[in-house]
Amino acid sequence: MKAIKTILCSAVLLLSFTTAIAEETLYEQLGGQQTIESITKNLLDRVLTNPKIDFLFVDTVREDLHPKIVNQICMETGGPCKYEGLDMVETHSGMDIKYSEFDIFVEEFILAMEAAEVPFRLQNKVLAIFAPMREDITYE
Repeated sequence: MKAIKTILCSAVLLLSFTTAIAEETLYEQLGGQQTIESITKNLLDRVLTNPKIDFLFVDTVREDLHPKIVNQICMETGGPCKYEGLDMVETHSGMDIKYSEFDIFVEEFILAMEAAEVPFRLQNKVLAIFAPMREDITYE
């Protein structure tokens, strides 16, 4: 009887733990604000110096862009932030961004997430949120 009680208690604890994990937002699973800040810093370090796409950021003020990206990632992953920038069409209008340039940005985003030690499965969840924006950003 004691063994059955132990097994039942273990099952209840395991179920509670699994439910708690399932209820965590992607923002929380990523590690919250600190991780998103780290990803964004690394991402900007990469894209602003990548000769294949750095020209897209010539008129960009890093100090203005950083909090916008942080807030967008935070909000889109279920965090407490609110993105108040322009929508993606307005932001990138007239920039003539090619698919290949967008893809380079995504590669740098992945490398920034890897540098922040974001697990692959969470990287995929983040990318799935932002992938639909490709058509709003590119012109091809």
